[in-house]
Amino acid sequence: MRNFDFRLAYRLHRELFAGYLPQEVLCFRGKKGAKVSKIRLYAQSLICINLLAMSPFCWSAESLQQAWEMALTRDHTVAASQYKQQSAQHQLSAAQANYLPKVTLETGYLRTEYEPAAKLNIPALPFLQGVALPFAQDSAYYGGVTVSAPIFTSGKISSGVAAAKAIADATEAHTNLTRSDLKLAVAQSYIGVLRAQHAVTVSISYINAVSKHASDVQELFEHGYVAKHDLLATQVTLANARQMGLQANNALELARAAYNRWMGRPYEQPVELQDVAVDIASPTSSNLLDLLKTANEQRQELQELSKQSDAFRNQASSVSAGHLPQLGISGGYSKLQNKYLSEDKGWWVGVVMKWDLFDGGLIRQQASALSANAQAVAEMADDARERIALQVRQSWLSHQEANARMQLVDKAAEQADESLALARERYRSGLGPNSEVLDAEASRLQAYSNRDNAIYDRELTRLQLAHAAGSL
Repeated sequence: MRNFDFRLAYRLHRELFAGYLPQEVLCFRGKKGAKVSKIRLYAQSLICINLLAMSPFCWSAESLQQAWEMALTRDHTVAASQYKQQSAQHQLSAAQANYLPKVTLETGYLRTEYEPAAKLNIPALPFLQGVALPFAQDSAYYGGVTVSAPIFTSGKISSGVAAAKAIADATEAHTNLTRSDLKLAVAQSYIGVLRAQHAVTVSISYINAVSKHASDVQELFEHGYVAKHDLLATQVTLANARQMGLQANNALELARAAYNRWMGRPYEQPVELQDVAVDIASPTSSNLLDLLKTANEQRQELQELSKQSDAFRNQASSVSAGHLPQLGISGGYSKLQNKYLSEDKGWWVGVVMKWDLFDGGLIRQQASALSANAQAVAEMADDARERIALQVRQSWLSHQEANARMQLVDKAAEQADESLALARERYRSGLGPNSEVLDAEASRLQAYSNRDNAIYDRELTRLQLAHAAGSL
């Protein structure tokens, strides 16, 4: 290890991590001026990668899974959906409570202006004609306990419970949908940061390469080997490259701020993320018909709308049951302070039936309104099913395109490197124009940008496809 050049290995590691090897790597020289072979450089870079992987810095980088967990615990939309789900569960418990007996305690004090009395009118006893006979005191305490329970409600309670259960299921599906949407949004922001980081790295490499070429052209111009036009054209390209670098750095800061917003952090807080590109070495393939079937079964929008339609139908049934007989039982113990009664307390029990024979069409109209709402939600579900099928197909096609691009971008990057090397050699030998080198530099920049975009597009389309299929 005494000949191990850590600085050289670390520089190569950074270039490898960025996804490309600069042409200057072929002319790296050691401390004594000897050329360093590519094999040795690659071996040293691997050792450096292993050393860096064991450092605390790498362990501190956030993974996409960690980002999801953090966002789910602090997102306000998810929290609101969870509270709505709790509310629906309480409503379900309230509807189920209608099955249980109700116990009522009632007590009070009654005071009248006069002592209640009844006038006697008995023809056989004319002397009692008009005499007032008291039957209650002018002040009295009363109280009692009543127990009541439904016996038969024509399906009113059961339909209400079914409606509340459907609403609870709909809110649960909405909560799951909110989580899935949040995970996709966080993934887009996460990949956006990584994409912006690689764009900065590519722009830095482009600036360095153009700067080196500008230095070479400047030296050739000073010796009278090239025209001033070559120098000016190179300087303009360098200025444009630096402007592109500023734009790339600004885009990175914006991407980091957007990501920190999902994490609930200060916008200026540094962001260190694990590169997701290492997890997509092999393309994923899924059958479109299977994905469409999975989406119909798992998409939370469809489940939410289906449960909402069921809730309206059950509510309509519960309201319609109000036209039918309602039968219940009640009993209890009561006491009324009354000195005129031989017994002012006692137990009692009774059966009660209620049947609304005519209400002007109120119940019928209310049930019809709920049924119409159920049909409207069913139509919305059919429309959502069509949109989801289109979304799955679009996501699947985009993912197939991204996989196909991955087969081309690596080769294009290699060819861009080789083309640039040849253009530089031709220019140094006086066999090629300066514009050929600048075009080759621009082509290399585009090739590496295309490769990075293809990598992250494939990962993003994979997540979008999982979201469209309802499995994210």
